[in-house]
Amino acid sequence: MKIRTKLILANLFIILFLLGSLTYVLLQRSSKLVYDYVIENATLSLSQTSQNLDNKLESYEEIANTLFLNTNINLILDQRYADQLEAYEVYAQQFQPFISAVRQTKDIANVKVYTDNPTFTFANVTVIDQEIRDSDWYEQAMDNKKGGYWTAPYLSDPAHDVDPVISVRKRLNNVDAKSPSVVNLEIKLSKFKELIQQESKNKRILFTLADGTVVIDSSGEGEQLASLSSLPFGDRILGQTSGSFRAEVEGKPYQVLFQTLESRNIVRGMKVIAFMPVNELTPKINQLRSISYVLFGAAFVISVILIGTITIGMTRRLSELSVKMRRVHKDNFQSFVVVKGKDEVAQLGEMYNLMVMRLGQLISEVYQSEIDRKEQAFRTKEVELYALQTQINPHFLFNVLNMIRGKLLIVGERDTAKVVGLLAKSFRMMLKNGGQMTRLAEEIDFVDNYLQIQQYRFGHKFTYSIDMPQDKLDVSIPKLIIQPLVENAISHGIELNPEQSRIWVTGENDGEHLVLTVGDDGLGMAKERLAEIEQWLKDKNSLVSDHHIGLRNVHARLRYLYGEPYGIRVSSVEGEGTTITMMIPLRRAETDKNRGSSDV
Repeated sequence: MKIRTKLILANLFIILFLLGSLTYVLLQRSSKLVYDYVIENATLSLSQTSQNLDNKLESYEEIANTLFLNTNINLILDQRYADQLEAYEVYAQQFQPFISAVRQTKDIANVKVYTDNPTFTFANVTVIDQEIRDSDWYEQAMDNKKGGYWTAPYLSDPAHDVDPVISVRKRLNNVDAKSPSVVNLEIKLSKFKELIQQESKNKRILFTLADGTVVIDSSGEGEQLASLSSLPFGDRILGQTSGSFRAEVEGKPYQVLFQTLESRNIVRGMKVIAFMPVNELTPKINQLRSISYVLFGAAFVISVILIGTITIGMTRRLSELSVKMRRVHKDNFQSFVVVKGKDEVAQLGEMYNLMVMRLGQLISEVYQSEIDRKEQAFRTKEVELYALQTQINPHFLFNVLNMIRGKLLIVGERDTAKVVGLLAKSFRMMLKNGGQMTRLAEEIDFVDNYLQIQQYRFGHKFTYSIDMPQDKLDVSIPKLIIQPLVENAISHGIELNPEQSRIWVTGENDGEHLVLTVGDDGLGMAKERLAEIEQWLKDKNSLVSDHHIGLRNVHARLRYLYGEPYGIRVSSVEGEGTTITMMIPLRRAETDKNRGSSDV
């Protein structure tokens, strides 16, 4: 970072720190005051909504209580009649007028009475059978100690109704304490929604039963909430009578306010909950914040202009010296500065001119020639490595093999098609990574495919095994260094052997190196042949020969990549087999793996 920039930033920080701190403190304080005021108003509004719902529920409960307290209705339901005519007269003169009067008030959708009197069966009156006695709602009505209970929304007649209702259910046992009669007063849910419609314009309001079942959800978007238990903070609401806290609902921030109805036993535990969007909760706060940001930004811009103008004038000579130094970095050793004044900057300029002159002389004499020599050696080495790799990387065969496989499948040669498919998969592995390095796991997969192809060729002439340490499968190794050794084992140790042979490929961790071994128990080599191969491997001009490309290729690549001590080691006993060993330095392999992952 330039010293000019440092001076500008330092001055801006000092000047704007106090202004920013003061703006932040005032903004936070005023935002909290406004926020608390909005929450207080929302709490009052929620209390009013809760009271309205409580009054509405109470009005319907009073109707149910009227049926409970009406001695005549209770006696009518419990009395056994001599015939249907007598029962009908009682129904038409006393029961039906009362029920009709109830249905015409308070927007009641339906009144259903359940009794065990088989002589009194009319509209709105249902005889209690065993199915009703075993139902959950009837057992709840009979066991209820609160004088009745409110239900969750449901369709009174699913086949015809589309508007849900809720109902208050109460026993009619005022005259006879053991009477099984129950009244079910159904009210249209829409009448309750009208109470919260005005309050839910900018918020979401829920009305729930004591167990958390949602009765009303004012949200008109998406799926309606069924129970508070589906919310991550539902238990918190159910465990308290009232409160206010901030939470996320469906990924959006809300201020959650809730209150509990406690005026009567039948409604005790019912809750009214409001979800107020935080983004819409405090528009005045957002407006205040926007104004503060604008003022702060304007002050920042003005400060940058003033401080920048002053600082640039003070650091112009340092900037000129920096430009000259960058030219020296680009090997321009004739870039001198004009020294003005006698201060510290002028002294620095004089020392810089002397340094450039001396550095130019040194570069001309020694450094430049050394750089040229190393660069040329590096490029030569890179070209040789590329030539070694391209000897065993025939890209052009991939598409041809896939075409042959398709033809074989068409004519029914599935075994041959499988081998061609394995060969195509092998070429795909070679083409997958364009670099010189690959993961050990990918190299082993390639070798496994190759051995499967050779088994198809030779039948049961040989078996093979591959054993690698699982924790080293991600180690980076040179690409295509194992397959040439396996191919050499098949060509020279297995193919001419009349006995069944075995090939093994193993890996072992000795601490600093990954030791890879390819061996066979085939024909082996005579001592003279082994000595000849060892001489070939020592010959630095072996690349020009057309013989034994595989072994010399792997050997040369290992020595190029890791140094003279590395390469392949061949041991063989005639008639017993051949073993080829090579070592991969683990520290270098981890470096290559990290470089490969960063390139991706």
